[in-house]
Amino acid sequence: MNNAILRHNCAQAWLAQFEEGDRSAAEKLLALVTLISSDEFRSGLTALLEDRLEAGPQPIALYNEVERRHWKGVPNRLFKEPRRKIKRACGRSGPSLMPRQRSIDEEVGSEGVVANILTQFQRNRKQRISLSPGPDIIRERHIRRFVLVTDFIGSGKRACSFLDAAWRVRSVRSWWSRRARSGWSFEVVAFAGLPSGIAEVRRHRCQPRVTVRVIAPTIRSTFLPSEARILEDLCHRYPTGVVSPLGYDDGAALIAFAHSMPNNAPAVFWSQAKGWRALFPARTTTGTETPFEAGLDAAAIQERLGAASGLISYAKGEAHISIEVIVLSALRRSPRSVDAISGRLGLDRAKVNAVLNELRKLEWISESNQITERGRLVLKRLQDAGEPKLLPRSDPGLYFPKSLRALRNV
Repeated sequence: MNNAILRHNCAQAWLAQFEEGDRSAAEKLLALVTLISSDEFRSGLTALLEDRLEAGPQPIALYNEVERRHWKGVPNRLFKEPRRKIKRACGRSGPSLMPRQRSIDEEVGSEGVVANILTQFQRNRKQRISLSPGPDIIRERHIRRFVLVTDFIGSGKRACSFLDAAWRVRSVRSWWSRRARSGWSFEVVAFAGLPSGIAEVRRHRCQPRVTVRVIAPTIRSTFLPSEARILEDLCHRYPTGVVSPLGYDDGAALIAFAHSMPNNAPAVFWSQAKGWRALFPARTTTGTETPFEAGLDAAAIQERLGAASGLISYAKGEAHISIEVIVLSALRRSPRSVDAISGRLGLDRAKVNAVLNELRKLEWISESNQITERGRLVLKRLQDAGEPKLLPRSDPGLYFPKSLRALRNV
């Protein structure tokens, strides 16, 4: 368990709201939340963008996923189309990197953090990247790749809405129709995402390529079905009066970023309904009264991974266990794909891939990620080492019978 978080004063006050019988389940739920620091988020998203930049023709067009305005349930077009017979999109600038302020005290969410990263990333690569270009720039520079960037794919509806806004433009559909030769292609890049949301974006009619660094863990992907039912029931009972106890679209995501916690996370962490003292009020993770920073050191991350993998000895905090053994332990139950292990542990997909390759070299797993006999032996030794060995009680004194029986057959 991530004891660094559990020892925080704010976490203790949050746990005190639960009934005594529910407190251990609440501790387990909190200890297995994946925390992403600002440095990890920035470096991870930048690395993803560098990989995608080198993966195809250049230059590329980068767009920040911001909320699109709708009219009668349909998102407004991404580019301007003149009112004439030939609907040819025009304009040198595309959608703003940041939503325009239309009211006093209008809030800026994660799109502000992503916008800053995109700006920094583009400054030294201006010949290869256009930041939110319009149709005229796209034609002028012969841009053939539309890359939408976001921090998190939850339900996938927001990303699909942005793609719908582009798809409504006739010129965009015309460029896309020539994708087999030199046409337009769509991509979505996100630091993390839920499997259901990623699948939703991939089903969009523009057939985008979706790339994420981390598959976000959920209650059902991290815990066994019996444990998951207990924790989901806990989220439904605390706090009362919440419309979506498991988060938006029942995501039940166990992840938090340095800039915010997604609304797909269980409401027990961020809701303030009926006087509930939230751990991350209004989904904010910054401030002196948040346990976020308490769980970002290497030891705390290693503790969380060990607990998520289900290692008995590690949950007791008795020994340091390598990342290879943690991934090996997570392979004890299906599914065993890279995405499944990433979602189970909240670990980088690239890191999971590298560890799986190392486990194959050690002959601890097969090519299909099944644990071999050698791998089972490693886990058995680890489990035996963590279990206490009970010795029989011995009495150093002499033995004296307390009752006598008559001899038989004498």
